[in-house]
Amino acid sequence: MTPRTRLCGTLLALLAHGQPAGSAPPPAEPGGGPLTVCLAEANPPFSASSLPDGGIDAELARAIAGQLGREVRLTWVTIPNRGGLGKALAQNLAGGACALFAGIPESGGPNEDLAEKRLAASTPYLETGYVLVGAHKPVRSLDDARRLGGIGVVTATPADLYLFQQHLHRLPYGNNGALLAALADGSVDAAALWQPALAEARRLGQASADGLALPEAGRTRFVFALRRGDPALLADVNAAVDSLRSDGRLAAILRAHGLAP
Repeated sequence: MTPRTRLCGTLLALLAHGQPAGSAPPPAEPGGGPLTVCLAEANPPFSASSLPDGGIDAELARAIAGQLGREVRLTWVTIPNRGGLGKALAQNLAGGACALFAGIPESGGPNEDLAEKRLAASTPYLETGYVLVGAHKPVRSLDDARRLGGIGVVTATPADLYLFQQHLHRLPYGNNGALLAALADGSVDAAALWQPALAEARRLGQASADGLALPEAGRTRFVFALRRGDPALLADVNAAVDSLRSDGRLAAILRAHGLAP
């Protein structure tokens, strides 16, 4: 299962309540004050304090703050092993450490659990999925894939299910790192990779090939989470994302990190 798939499952299953029953939510940020944004500390290409620009989410946070005429203040968050993204959301949004939490995955429609826990979601700023990458030559169609001896895939992911449904010869791997290594040494003829994992591998010089998009294997959208009691901020962020999409700046950020819009 990919890191983001695990995070999405954690979000649905383990998201804690925003605040104790009967307590008041943290006050909304003043419109002219700094825009505080929480980012996962080590989740490239989305966010990582080790990256010079901080990753996609950090660049987008700066662009949104600039669009709103506000200073941005980034808070790096270590996602805990116990409780995962859900615990990080509850602690940092409900606790008032930030007004926005970037990089929240949504699969298969809006995340109803966010609303139930007094959290809202912005308009999606990124949608991504899986690609089929050949080890020796490009894979341009499913017919090409059917002529291959074995296709590596991370087990129990949407891509794994899709390859099974297409009656393709699957070779299971435990994570994207192991799958990328198998692709590099030719242990597999091709690999069904999560697109952000491929983008990060390219940045590190571990891969260079393009892939065949597999939209039927499932798509994941990414949004900002924020407190439900701040509709003005939600409207501002949505308007900023729409503006950045319209003028091409959002596409430029995604391309710079190896992801097509």
